Amino acid sequence: MWRRRLSCRRSSSRPLQAAARTLASTAKRLPTVMPGPDVQLRGPRVGPLRSPPRWEGSGASATGRWESGWAQTYVSSMQRWEKGKERRMEEFGHSKQWKTLSSHEAYEQYNLRKRDLAGLPFVAKYNVYGAPRHTRFYVVFDVQDAALRKWGSAQLLEAALQERRAKRDRRLARRQPPVLMLLRPVRQRAGHINVGSRAVFAAIVGNSGVAGIKFAGWICTGSASLLSESIHSIADLGNQVLLAVGLQQSLRVADEQRPYGYGFEVYVWAMISGVSTFILGAGASVYHGVSCLLAPHEIDSLPTALGVLLAAGVLEGYTLSVAWHEMQVEARKAEMTPLQYLSRGTDPLNPAVLLEDSVAVVGVGIAAAGVGLTHVTGNPVYDAAGSIAVGGLMGAVAIFIINRNRTFLGQSVPRRTRDVVRTLEADEMVLTVQDVKSVLVGPQSARFKAEIHFNPQLLSDKYLAAHNNLREVHKTCRAVETEEDAKRLFERSAVFLLATLSIEVDRLEHIVRTAYPEFKYIDLEVL
Repeated sequence: MWRRRLSCRRSSSRPLQAAARTLASTAKRLPTVMPGPDVQLRGPRVGPLRSPPRWEGSGASATGRWESGWAQTYVSSMQRWEKGKERRMEEFGHSKQWKTLSSHEAYEQYNLRKRDLAGLPFVAKYNVYGAPRHTRFYVVFDVQDAALRKWGSAQLLEAALQERRAKRDRRLARRQPPVLMLLRPVRQRAGHINVGSRAVFAAIVGNSGVAGIKFAGWICTGSASLLSESIHSIADLGNQVLLAVGLQQSLRVADEQRPYGYGFEVYVWAMISGVSTFILGAGASVYHGVSCLLAPHEIDSLPTALGVLLAAGVLEGYTLSVAWHEMQVEARKAEMTPLQYLSRGTDPLNPAVLLEDSVAVVGVGIAAAGVGLTHVTGNPVYDAAGSIAVGGLMGAVAIFIINRNRTFLGQSVPRRTRDVVRTLEADEMVLTVQDVKSVLVGPQSARFKAEIHFNPQLLSDKYLAAHNNLREVHKTCRAVETEEDAKRLFERSAVFLLATLSIEVDRLEHIVRTAYPEFKYIDLEVL
């Protein structure tokens, strides 16, 4: 049907033949499958296009993205679609064969690997999940033809898909129990930077040594403050493990269940870490301090206690310095001071490690003071008071961590959102920006959604200026003689105007993504 619209009937008059030739020549200049913002187009990559977009070459040319060397035009797409239409309809039934599929979707739905897709026309689009920078999209009917060439029929394809699913189910059944699966490696987003990982793993190593030293000192001395510090270190170690689990889970690749990724996992696990600090760390330290007030216990060896606290202070100071350095680096990236980053930064890991290590260093000082005063005065109240004070500090930090991570769940990005709106409204193609929404979907990623009112006159001018389209349209209009000719002309014009509008939407998304890389998910709708 579509092919017949591009060709002229033999019975048509000469004016209709000229009109058909003009429409076909114009059709070859605009793609059916819209190029993404990362496809090299004539005109600047960022900012308003001063000349109409079109494909810029093929193969491995310096200005082209067509690695397979195909020329993706309206006519060539129609010819491929008509070629195997009957067999596709027979095998797969009626479907939206003009939609596009990524290489991953082609593998999941048609069991085609990348080598099976080699040579098919594709469009390169921006990949929001990191490296590789671009994702290839293929037209469905091209993928279906490749599937028939490989498998022979839809029945054989379904059998291969079922066999693959059965293998996957058997592989999952052999894996570890769900609790232990949290600690196994996950398929991470390529090119993703693990913010806070250095501080977390340094704290895990440091707290492991500190907990062992403090417990040994408590066994030798029987000091309540040392026991409180031992509990504190164990709680910190458990919290760092929880943060590491949250970091690992947040790096998982987005899927159908979590289309915007697993970035929120790190906030959830940081909240769990805060709750464990409050219950296990603060609660146990305060309880033991009160117990020592009711049943005092003498300190057996002051030098041992002070030596243990000194060694613990050195290790805690090292992990604190690592966390402080990491937070300074991230604060400079976010254009904030360290104090502002501590309270408003979207990173949950570095501030949590910094606060816990700060309390640990202060707690070592409090414990040393309590042990020293108890030894000098002989009054065990100072030792018990030190244990209670350490527990109180841990409780305050835990409440701060819980509240800080709670505020990030579903939070918008107001300042950067206003900057994005100003950038869009500064474009000559945009009249207004309405229904603006933004939300955090992870420590380093956010979603932006808006409805754009495009300038219709400028959009038409941009299409008509493409390859001298105004002259061609004028010739075509003069050749129109019947209502059927006018209908065909309107249909072609609608297709090409929609093509131009789609390219403009992709261009605006590319502008926002380039200027504000934290907005990894951008949804612009036509108002």
